[in-house]
Amino acid sequence: TLTSAFCGLTLLGAVFLSLVTSHQVGNFIREQLRLRLTDVVNIMASQINGDLHSQVQTIADQKSKAFTQLQSKLLEMRKRGTEIDNVYTMRKTNTGQVMFVVDVSEKNLSPTGEIYSNPTDTLKDALNAPAGTKIAYSEPEPTADNWGIWLSAYAPIFTTSGQLDGIVGVDVSAKNLLEHERNYKITVYALSTAVVLMMLPLGFFIAHRIRRPLAQLTIEMEKVRKFDLDSEVKIVSRIREIDSMVQQLENMKRGLRSFRKYVPADLVQELIELGVDAKLGGEKKTLTIFFSDIANFTSMSEKLAPEVLVGFLGEYLNIMNACLLQNQATVDKYIGDGVMAFWGAPRFVDSPAIKACQAALDCQKQIHQLNQKWQADGLDLAFHTRIGINTGEVIVGNMGSDARMSYTVIGDNVNLTSRVESANKFYGTSILITETTYREVSSHFVTRLVDYAVLAGKAVPIQLYELIGNKYAVKHEKLQQIERYNSAFHLYSQRLFIEAVAILEELVSSTPSDRVPLLLLERCRHYIANPPSLDWQGDYVLPYK
Repeated sequence: TLTSAFCGLTLLGAVFLSLVTSHQVGNFIREQLRLRLTDVVNIMASQINGDLHSQVQTIADQKSKAFTQLQSKLLEMRKRGTEIDNVYTMRKTNTGQVMFVVDVSEKNLSPTGEIYSNPTDTLKDALNAPAGTKIAYSEPEPTADNWGIWLSAYAPIFTTSGQLDGIVGVDVSAKNLLEHERNYKITVYALSTAVVLMMLPLGFFIAHRIRRPLAQLTIEMEKVRKFDLDSEVKIVSRIREIDSMVQQLENMKRGLRSFRKYVPADLVQELIELGVDAKLGGEKKTLTIFFSDIANFTSMSEKLAPEVLVGFLGEYLNIMNACLLQNQATVDKYIGDGVMAFWGAPRFVDSPAIKACQAALDCQKQIHQLNQKWQADGLDLAFHTRIGINTGEVIVGNMGSDARMSYTVIGDNVNLTSRVESANKFYGTSILITETTYREVSSHFVTRLVDYAVLAGKAVPIQLYELIGNKYAVKHEKLQQIERYNSAFHLYSQRLFIEAVAILEELVSSTPSDRVPLLLLERCRHYIANPPSLDWQGDYVLPYK
């Protein structure tokens, strides 16, 4: 709900703010402590006699006057400091190691000459300070050694001649620092929780202000779903985003009112996002067009009562429509038992020819299952669908009059697609595609070159291909038959009719239900007896539409 979402966001914001604030303040506390340590260690370094310090070299020098004076001075400064745990001096040996010189730490004193085995980079920098350096070096983060976890600072010690003799170091236990940080975080988290609790009533109030116009929007959207588009949207909100949603809803209804002038409704839903009034006009586009009809539908309609036929046809067209829409088709119109669809308008469709072929295969599969269902129900009824697919340039747009429009395609390629679909009747095939579609889909589907045909009403021959199935889904035996047929067709195209007959007779014998090789066989036998003209290029004029 909106309330839960608002409270959740408030909680997340409070947690985020708490984490950021505690991190920043923790850094501030550490930085202030480092500044304090650097001031303290600089003062200590200024009060240490570098010449005396240079006299303390070995553990035997701990009994010397110089050691005693240095120890007394450092101890005095440690006691004056607040929460200072360790004060010591160190020096770098000739071998590059770090040794203690004078240690007045509160616990675990290190004797002169004891090697410090874990020097940090900051400590090494301090021990290599250039002559005349008056700045202190502080550790950026707490460091751990054998005696605990410390926040440390160092300052160089110089002799009167300006030679670096070592450093004085100051340690403060990080335990106190971490304790301060923990207490602060607890305070911040408690305040954040209090803020969240205080924001809850505000969240309920804001959610209510948002929920009421959204509920009205839901009602208006339901009207759109039912195509009740004439009522005016009267929703007032001071929230800019909701007001924008109201405007978008009105734009949607305006678009629907325009496209409702021409049916089908599924096309109106496809074009709903355009948001403009429909106008007559069209544009040239390269689309893939789909035509289908039912074989022998006229004779079936004579045997069935009209109301019974309409029921079966409705069931059939529902399947066709679903398969087409699932593959992103624009279903143009139903012409009796026929369906016309296309891909590529009004919306862009990626690989339209591939989607059209997949839709055709899906339609045939679903129709086969529908026929099996009818047979299982005891019905003596089966629909056999013929499909033609073509890709080419057409005019697409709003055709008709101002009072009634249809978003459709027109042009020679539309007529050609209709002729291709009709050619299935002659060849005994289910799905035929043109060579322009074949070039787009050949790497995705198994096809068979059926003919180089001149279709009814056309003067130029085109290659027709039968769409067999998806790549890798066709049985090996079928692929061999296609390869044999393609070889025979090649021989036929080269006027080698006798050689082609030998292959085609074998195919007709093994696949008697396949009409394509039978037609080519009969044609080859005819050409053996009556050779075609010398300018013949393998084309064949279909005897009927």
